[in-house]
Amino acid sequence: MNIQIGVAGLPEELELRLSLACGLLAASHIHVDVQEWKGRESDILIVDLDSGYGRLAHEIATRRKLPVLVFARSDGAEHASESRLDRQAPAAVLARTLQERLLPASTTSPDSFQGLLGICLREVECGQDLLVRRSGIALVLRHVASRIHARSVSDLHAAEARLLDNTWLCSTKPAMDTHEHEWLVSRSLDSFLVNACLRHESSLPTLGGNMYRLTRWPDLGNVTDDLDSLRLSSLLYRSGRPVEALKQHTNVSAKRINAFLWATLASGALVCDDGNIATTLTQSHPSPATASVIQRVARHFGLKLGYSHV
Repeated sequence: MNIQIGVAGLPEELELRLSLACGLLAASHIHVDVQEWKGRESDILIVDLDSGYGRLAHEIATRRKLPVLVFARSDGAEHASESRLDRQAPAAVLARTLQERLLPASTTSPDSFQGLLGICLREVECGQDLLVRRSGIALVLRHVASRIHARSVSDLHAAEARLLDNTWLCSTKPAMDTHEHEWLVSRSLDSFLVNACLRHESSLPTLGGNMYRLTRWPDLGNVTDDLDSLRLSSLLYRSGRPVEALKQHTNVSAKRINAFLWATLASGALVCDDGNIATTLTQSHPSPATASVIQRVARHFGLKLGYSHV
């Protein structure tokens, strides 16, 4: 995808940071050409309202109905929040904002992801252990057991920091010994991905307005000081909910909700919900014949069956 961006009135420091942000977009297959606007045809215009030329370009672009993003001071209340850029934002945050404006949310899919998160998303249904490597980091992903293994805690922390790097390699790990993972450091895959996605919350694409539901309670034992994830788990485990409903019920920021959804999608705990929850619950109960067998086995061993309440 090729995008033409015109700039007007940007100081050298802002223009350099914008160029770095556009370079980061290449990882998402978005190729950006930045040039001085001067009335030329562009897909989007970026101006600095502290500059007289920038304000003039903004007026002209508004009359032409050209999409505009502005760098404005905090007192620039006359501009809609979605059209403003933070002049103090690092290049990665600017790249994220540009990506949201240049690409519709519907184009975001697990298959478009690179890096360790992309591997987790694509291999969520894989029934085999996976060996993933990057430089000196080696991890074992076990979606069936919902665990991740590494040689050290520092390797897990390094993997969190490099979650979105596109240099990860993945291969199927042949089964060797049932005890082969005992000497490795082990973490819940849910906890690892929640921590990692929260760490990169500003770089994750925004998920669309689908209904989402947890099919199981995520193991958040290694997620410390994070009540937001527990609140979200409680709501999503009860029933399917859209993102907007989660914002209203929890007062959690949109970025944190988005990061939690990506993490639990990649761990296999979250699914897109079609609203037919009653069918799922019905299928989860054993048939009368199966229940009868269970009762006979329990009586044989002198056990008393407990009762569960839905």
